[in-house]
Amino acid sequence: MASSIPRPPLHPDLAEVHSQLPQNDNISTPEQIVTRRKFLDFSLEQTLQGREHLISHEEKDFQGPAGTLKASILRPKQVNKSLLEKPGYKPPGILHMHGGGHMSGSRFVGIEGVLDWVEEFGAIIVSAEYRLAPEHPQPAQLEDSYAALLWMNEHAQELGFSRDHLIVCGSSAGGNLAAGVVLLARDRAGPKIRGQLLMYPWLDDSNETHSMLQFGDIVPWTRSNSIDACNYALGVNREHATMYTVPSRAKDLSGLPPTWIDVGDADVFRDEDVVYASALWKAGVSTELHVWPGCWHGFDVFVPNAPISNRAKLARSDWVRSLIFA
Repeated sequence: MASSIPRPPLHPDLAEVHSQLPQNDNISTPEQIVTRRKFLDFSLEQTLQGREHLISHEEKDFQGPAGTLKASILRPKQVNKSLLEKPGYKPPGILHMHGGGHMSGSRFVGIEGVLDWVEEFGAIIVSAEYRLAPEHPQPAQLEDSYAALLWMNEHAQELGFSRDHLIVCGSSAGGNLAAGVVLLARDRAGPKIRGQLLMYPWLDDSNETHSMLQFGDIVPWTRSNSIDACNYALGVNREHATMYTVPSRAKDLSGLPPTWIDVGDADVFRDEDVVYASALWKAGVSTELHVWPGCWHGFDVFVPNAPISNRAKLARSDWVRSLIFA
């Protein structure tokens, strides 16, 4: 049922694809969770399609807090000579956390959006698995992701990137984990993070913001999905909710690295993302915020070649470039 709250229209670049998305994509039963997991079971072949001659892939195991986890390392097969000629250039390392509501997805989900940086900046991308809810509620996803950060930093030389250019990124639930990992790194005196890039991140657990009510019926991520995912990952009584698993609960955001946040104005996470950006500014953290008109959750993944999606990807690349060549 559509919301009765007035709302801006969906972007015309995205309208046709959005109209074709499944309108009943619930995750309220075990069977529906299985269906969602199958839907987001992306493969390496899908990820690298058309880029096999430019990007290499290597799979590595690393030790998580509860056992062995897998990571994919994506590197340029040949670094652009123009990069190597730039004064002070150091190859960046980018830790990517996948989305999927903490209860689905794999290390290949959402990574297409950052593969351009392998070619453009000579970046080394590490995308790691983590345990999924509801079988493993938080902080399982967070601690697995932090273990990936520690492993990546420890093996920087072997992987081929500069520790001075370690960037953390993620979209949706991956953005939640990226924000939580950066807070953990600050408070545990962990690896130095050059910047955090949060794409339409899930940062709050109230599910009562204006945008959540305004666009709560808009697939592919509805208010009902968000309530279920919060219950799975954080517990019905929020027994697993902390400032690290729900970054909006953090009272002190000082000392965090430069931050990028972007989100669509038709995304249920819009208002919590804007509030988080404002809190970062108040804490003195350099933060760039973009709100894309008429864009729904995951718009650039579902319609990657739309002009508005290209604008978003170009803006993110410009921000990453500013970090690398600062």
